[in-house]
Amino acid sequence: MARTRLSSAVVVALLLMAKAARTTTKRGTRSPQGRRRVRVYTAWHPVLVALLEHVLPAGWYQCISEFQLAREPLRVDLVILRRRRRGAPPRPSLLTSVVGELAEHTLVHFKGPTDELERDDARMLLAYALQYLVVAEIEDPASVALRVLAPRLTPRFVEALRSLDCALTPTGPGTHEGRLCIFPLRVVETVPANAREGDHLLYTVTPGMVADPGGIPALSPAEIAVFWALLEHVEQLRRPLPGQRKRHMKDEKRVVESFEKVLARLVARVPPKQRLAGLAPEQRLAGLAPEQRLAGLAPEQRLAGLAPEQRLAGLTEAQAVLALPDAMLRALSVEYIATLPRETQAAIQKRLGAASQRRPARRRKPRSPSR
Repeated sequence: MARTRLSSAVVVALLLMAKAARTTTKRGTRSPQGRRRVRVYTAWHPVLVALLEHVLPAGWYQCISEFQLAREPLRVDLVILRRRRRGAPPRPSLLTSVVGELAEHTLVHFKGPTDELERDDARMLLAYALQYLVVAEIEDPASVALRVLAPRLTPRFVEALRSLDCALTPTGPGTHEGRLCIFPLRVVETVPANAREGDHLLYTVTPGMVADPGGIPALSPAEIAVFWALLEHVEQLRRPLPGQRKRHMKDEKRVVESFEKVLARLVARVPPKQRLAGLAPEQRLAGLAPEQRLAGLAPEQRLAGLAPEQRLAGLTEAQAVLALPDAMLRALSVEYIATLPRETQAAIQKRLGAASQRRPARRRKPRSPSR
């Protein structure tokens, strides 16, 4: 009975692959409108690849973002994690729901925040796995395992798995285990799973990242380090490095906007002292008007700890004059003030006039009676 079900699954998989091969655009062919079809990538896919590369044990796995299944441009829409070394790799500390207990070859099928699992996802997953055995020349099918990463399980996907004689068993918050044909299968629901300790980074590929970027869970120091690396990767999506080809990305704008909003929220949570740590004085003061630089400081505080050249760094002559305390402004000659711009002269007169009004009038000493 098992052999009959396996044969049926193989037939279904081969039919799907044949259909995919027929619909694949060959290199150099053009559509009836005379334009070459353009492959559109999802911008969330490279984000997942970068995320996995940063949490996998260094030197143990090769992360392949796409794989050529045939000599024609038929590519599997999977992330492939391929073991590089023999032995027992160290246990990863982050994203264990996704990268824990990996096989020699692990195929990860990913659905981003704006996609859902459909019936065909189950069937194509099996088709890809079978064809990967052939193209990668794998003799032992037991060395291949399957992972599915999606916001939520859908009834239609579960029903399609059941039609292939695959039943899922919950193994934890957001994780399910089963066996699709001869391949071990783990399904990770990113929405509930990202609440688990060590899996908070999964929030970056959930619908919440689009709808509420500021709702990202509190990240550990190790997770924050990975998140900064993801920010750099997202910036490269928008502005490729010299020599890199700009690819057509689905949801690219949403990816960039979501990460920018998270960055703004994270920076807002950082105390001012930590934000300014490591910055040169001119970097701290850049963009501030003279009165903003000195607001709230006593004269001795304004200059404390700064070298003479740092006190006036980046200021024009007029701005440097306005940064002086009132007592020093009064010491300036009328001739020098006349050489300054009219706006600066007006500001000096206004400050000195206001200062004179604030000074209490001197009391005259009573004259001693003449003798």
